[in-house]
Amino acid sequence: MNRFPYDFGLQIDRTRFLILAFLAVTILGCRQGSISIVPLGVQLQNADSAFDAAEIMEVRDEYPKKMEKNRKQQQELYDKAIRLYSEVIERDTKGKYAQRAHYQIAKIYKRRYDWDSATKHYQSIVALDPTRYYANEAKSGMANIKKNREVIKAKRAEYEKYKAIYDNEPTDETFNIAAEALYEVARAYENLENYTEAIRHYERLIEEFPEHSKAPQAQFQVGNVYFYALYDYQGGWPAFVGVTEKFPDSYEASQAGTLLKQTNEILTEIKFLMDEIDKYRNKKAVEYRKTGRKITPADMWVMGYGDQVVQNFQQIAGNWEKLRNYPRAVNAYKTLARDLSHKKFAAADALYRIGTLYQQSGEYERAIEAYEALFENAPESTWRNEAVYQQAVCYRSIREFRSAYEQFKAYMSITKGDTPYLREAEQIVRQFELDQDEDGYKFYEEQEAGTSDEDASSHPGMGS
Repeated sequence: MNRFPYDFGLQIDRTRFLILAFLAVTILGCRQGSISIVPLGVQLQNADSAFDAAEIMEVRDEYPKKMEKNRKQQQELYDKAIRLYSEVIERDTKGKYAQRAHYQIAKIYKRRYDWDSATKHYQSIVALDPTRYYANEAKSGMANIKKNREVIKAKRAEYEKYKAIYDNEPTDETFNIAAEALYEVARAYENLENYTEAIRHYERLIEEFPEHSKAPQAQFQVGNVYFYALYDYQGGWPAFVGVTEKFPDSYEASQAGTLLKQTNEILTEIKFLMDEIDKYRNKKAVEYRKTGRKITPADMWVMGYGDQVVQNFQQIAGNWEKLRNYPRAVNAYKTLARDLSHKKFAAADALYRIGTLYQQSGEYERAIEAYEALFENAPESTWRNEAVYQQAVCYRSIREFRSAYEQFKAYMSITKGDTPYLREAEQIVRQFELDQDEDGYKFYEEQEAGTSDEDASSHPGMGS
C-alpha cells in the first residue's frame, strides 16, 4: 500500500513553485493598486540610475538619424526616472524620500524648460515640510524661476523698444541699451538652464551688435554653455574658435585659445585611455558573460594589466573633473569600483571620490550614500576617517543635525592625532551640546526641530 496519498515529486515541485513565486513577489514588487514591495531607498536609487544615464547620454552625432535616436533614448530615460520618482512620492507617507523625488522631477522639468511643472513640484516639497533642506532649495528654485522669467519679459520688451528706436535714429545710448537688454535676456535664460534659448540670444546679440563690448563676452559664453553646461564639445568648439576669429583683439580671444588647446589635449588623452582599456578587456570573458556565465571582475581583464586599467580609469575620471564634467567623472569612478572591485584600494578610492564629487555638486544625500558604500565595501580604507567627517558635514548641510552630531562624535572617536578636521569636529560637537535656554534640549535637537535654543518656551517637545 502506498503510504503517501500524493506524488512526493509533485509536492516538491509545488513547494519550489511557491518559494519562487514568493521570491518573485518580494524582489519584483507586488502591486495591489499602487503598492510595491521594493524598498523605497532602492526605488529611489533606481530612479537616480535612470536620471544619471540620461545625464551622460551623448545626444550630438554627425548622423541626424543617430542623433535623433539618442535624444529619444535620453527622453525615455528621463521619463523612466519621473515614473520611478513618482512611485516613491506615492508610497512615501512620511516624506523622507518624497522631497528628494520631487526635487529630482523638478530638475528634469527644468531640463525640458517646463517651468510651471517644475514649480508645482517645488511647491509640493515645501508643503511636505517647509523647514527641511529640500524646502529651502525649492524656495530658492521658485524664486529663481520667477525672477528670471520677469527679467526675460522686461528686458525683451526693453530690447525691442530701443532696437526699434536705434534702427530709425541710431545713437550710442539706444545702441547700448538695446544690446545690454538682449545680453540680460540671454543671461536669464542661462540662469533658468534653458541653454537653447540662451545660446540663441547670445548669438543674436553677436549678429546685431558686433561692435558692442558685450559681443565677445557673448561669443565666449556660448562656448562655456556648450562645454560646461551641455558637455557638448563638438558644439562648443566652433563657438570658442569664433571668439578668436571674430574678436581677435579681445581678452576673451586669448582665453579661448588657451582653453581650446587644453581641452583638445584632455579629450585626446581620454580617448587614448579608453581605447587602451578596451584593448586590455578580456574579450572571451565578455562573451561568456553575455551567455549568462558568472564572470568575476578579475576575469574581465587580460592577466597582468589590472593595475594599468585602474590607472587609466583614474586618469579618465580626473580628466573629466578638469573639464568640470562631473557626471562623466562619477560614471568613470563607478565603473572602476564595479568592474575592478577586486582591486580593493583602488575601488575604495573610487567610492570616496564619488562621494566628494557629489558633495562638491551640492548633492549631499547622494554623497552620504556614496560614503556609506565606502564603509560597507571597504571598512579598512585609508579614506574611512575622512569619509566619516565629510558625511557629517553633508548631514549638517541638509539640516539632519542629530545624524551630523553622531557622525562628528564618531569621527572624534576614531581619529588619532591633532588634525584640522579633529579640532573642527570638537568645536562643532561642543556647540551642538550647548543648552543655552536650559530647557533640557541641546542645540542640535533644537536645530533639528526648528526651535530656538535661546527661548525656553520654544523647544522640540512643545507640540506633544
